[in-house]
Amino acid sequence: MTKRVAQPRTKEQWREFCARPAPPRPEPVSRGEYDSWAADRQAPFDEMRRSCNANPPFLKHPQVLRVLAALKPKLTQGRYSQDATFHSAIINGPGHCGKTSLLKLIGKECELDWRRRHPDLAPGPGVSPADFRGDFLGDRVPVIYVSASTGATAGMLSQAIGKFLHVPNPGRTATKWTLTDPVLDAIEACGTELLLLDDLHMLDKIRDGGQETNDHIKNLANHAAVTIIGAGILLEQGNLFTDGAPPRTRPGKAGTAPGGHERGRAGQFGSRFADLQHLAPLTITTREQQRTWMSLVRHFETNLILLDHPADDLTLHHWRYLHERTSGYIGSLAMLFKEAAHIAMDTGVEALTRNILDSVVLGHDDEVDYAKTTARRQAAARRRTKKAAPASGQDASTG
Repeated sequence: MTKRVAQPRTKEQWREFCARPAPPRPEPVSRGEYDSWAADRQAPFDEMRRSCNANPPFLKHPQVLRVLAALKPKLTQGRYSQDATFHSAIINGPGHCGKTSLLKLIGKECELDWRRRHPDLAPGPGVSPADFRGDFLGDRVPVIYVSASTGATAGMLSQAIGKFLHVPNPGRTATKWTLTDPVLDAIEACGTELLLLDDLHMLDKIRDGGQETNDHIKNLANHAAVTIIGAGILLEQGNLFTDGAPPRTRPGKAGTAPGGHERGRAGQFGSRFADLQHLAPLTITTREQQRTWMSLVRHFETNLILLDHPADDLTLHHWRYLHERTSGYIGSLAMLFKEAAHIAMDTGVEALTRNILDSVVLGHDDEVDYAKTTARRQAAARRRTKKAAPASGQDASTG
């Protein structure tokens, strides 16, 4: 049985994630054929179905493709650069829009590409990632993935990277420097090319206005020959890009571009990291946006393995309802499909009906937004009814 790991914290867990195959997909069968099976045949089939329903493949929708296109030259430049200039970027936006999934997808593709480019250093065909271990420095680790914890300081960020690489912890008396120097040595020894920093919105923004942690990330960018790609929620609303100081706009000051803001001490992070604010809830205002949303619904619907679910039923007839239900958030849509499929199997309905979809309780924000949408629609319906009533009454009295 494979280990269950939500977020990789060590290089071995990361390799397991990169090598994890998609769940085996059983051939769909009719209700009559399924009912004719014995219980010992139905049980493993249902296990495979549940696994597929709970693990839809990642979809590169237009927003994701734009982010990947913007990141491609930065990743390529970082691979070939021979100086200290490595382009970095931040995937920024609201929560539940797929930033973490995208960040891990980028890391996985870079890891697998590195293995293709270095077959002599990568695990050979048929070798399990668990066998390609090595808790020693010098073990090749092309990609590091670290998720920041709540209130993470500079030292805690170094500890997380050190844990990933199995760098010995100096102990309680350690400072951020005694933690960081061995980590920098380990990154160099492991040949790391890409450092992924997730959940940057959790960084400590109180101590020195966030300057210490921001400086630490810049220190990593300066002294580690890696490309850094981060992700976080609405980072432009915090102090990440201004190092804890408000942007200055005093005209005529050295370092200030005409019509711009000062790029001094308080803007170094913003100068080094591209802010890719491309991930957001999907809207359905235009026909093109509607087609994009419908393709996303079809992606999840096609992944379903239910005995009685009509093909493309949700895509063709309920796509607008699904948008209202989730406010266009891809994470909410995925959760809705997963939980509804579970209920459909447990109840024996074996299809995602409106009743089943309505019975799923999503996150608090999703439910509040949907309640507001429903209230607005009901209010609009009452106004239309109220306007129509006098007109019909007038026709009756004059007729």
